[in-house]
Amino acid sequence: MLPRDSVVTTNLLVLGQPTYLASRVQGDVVVVGGDLFLRTGSEVTGKAVAIGGGVYRTLLGTVGGSIESYRDDDYSIVASPSRYELAYQGRDQDRVPIIQPAGFYGVLLPTYDRVNGASLPVGALVTIGDRALELQPFVTYRSRLGVVDPAVAIRVGPDRRVRAEAEVGRFTRTNERWIYTDLLNSAATLAFGNDTRNYFRSDGGTARVFLHAERPGIVVEPFGGGRFEKVSPITAVANVWSFSARESIEHMARPNPLVERGEIGSGLLGAKLDYKVGTVQAKLTAEGEQSFRTPDRTSSFTQLTLDGSIEFPTFHTQRLHVGAHAVATASDSTPRARYAYLGRVGTLPLLDLLEQGGDQLLFVESRYRIPVTVIALPMLGSPTLNLRHIMGAAGVGSLPKLEQELGFGVGISVVGFEMTFDAAGDRETRYGVFVALNQ
Repeated sequence: MLPRDSVVTTNLLVLGQPTYLASRVQGDVVVVGGDLFLRTGSEVTGKAVAIGGGVYRTLLGTVGGSIESYRDDDYSIVASPSRYELAYQGRDQDRVPIIQPAGFYGVLLPTYDRVNGASLPVGALVTIGDRALELQPFVTYRSRLGVVDPAVAIRVGPDRRVRAEAEVGRFTRTNERWIYTDLLNSAATLAFGNDTRNYFRSDGGTARVFLHAERPGIVVEPFGGGRFEKVSPITAVANVWSFSARESIEHMARPNPLVERGEIGSGLLGAKLDYKVGTVQAKLTAEGEQSFRTPDRTSSFTQLTLDGSIEFPTFHTQRLHVGAHAVATASDSTPRARYAYLGRVGTLPLLDLLEQGGDQLLFVESRYRIPVTVIALPMLGSPTLNLRHIMGAAGVGSLPKLEQELGFGVGISVVGFEMTFDAAGDRETRYGVFVALNQ
């Protein structure tokens, strides 16, 4: 058990024990003869490897290198006063497929939003061979719609340098997942009625093949694939419960933009980049989509989506974080299922919720953090001053004038208070409380 806020400054080797890791490891983590469970707050700068067990990931931790599980390889471990002796026991070539519940006893991460209500996914995990193939069939019950959506996720060679990932089924899709994670968006919807997404229904699937390449501190994954889906609109009529703003036309009763019914088929090409050298961290995802089939009354399109961030220290303990999201589209009439939106929480606080949208979008946020180290509170640590600059716009065919906003806030631990001003002085100042799980 390696607790949160502890640091291991070398590679870590664990023999014959299940390992629960929530700390920071400056190197590789290898568990022989047991499972490796990555917990909230874990940070591994190198690889995470389990031999004779599996590596179980978390959404709230990071691994700089590859994640490898060799479940069918094992060693007998004999301890002596001066050393450990490991005897390789080989691989069972006749291993049969393993069927087990997916997630937590078969329950995957539930979500909550204004169009589906509660989405409760339940599924199983089928592992064939030495993780050569993973199948995860699941069904999702959507409380507001009263439907059960079937789907299956397919992973071929998930821990290998060349891997394939696909998901086929019926879904409620959105283009705004970049704003908030599923967990944060569900919490904001339930507590405040702030659903930061627009939605449409989709029958079909997406498949990608990834090539994994890495150097010390740098991981690059170029990919190619395709998507085919039959899309249809979905309504939002204020019949999903929330603690506040349930009947507000700007919140839970906010109309969902309609999309053209029909089929969209396209090819995908892109790459992912993770960079972490010293105290500099950067991430970038770029994806190009070229359509070959679109709904009636729309035209073929070529769309590029970029999403990235970089963070690095400046003076003493101060840090600068810059995040950006951009969508650029070449088309005479882009299907509205490829529109992206911004406004209010998570993007431009002074606009109405998802006020601007279209097939062109630019959003850049710069946040400068200044820890006040002369103040140190028990259990909470030091407060942090936040200076923020935001600019962005979204439109159809071209970008309107960029909105620019300035913010000042103070936070301690993961909670803070912030004021946001319009740089042009045309909009009223907003005050709010924020939760920053990544600080």
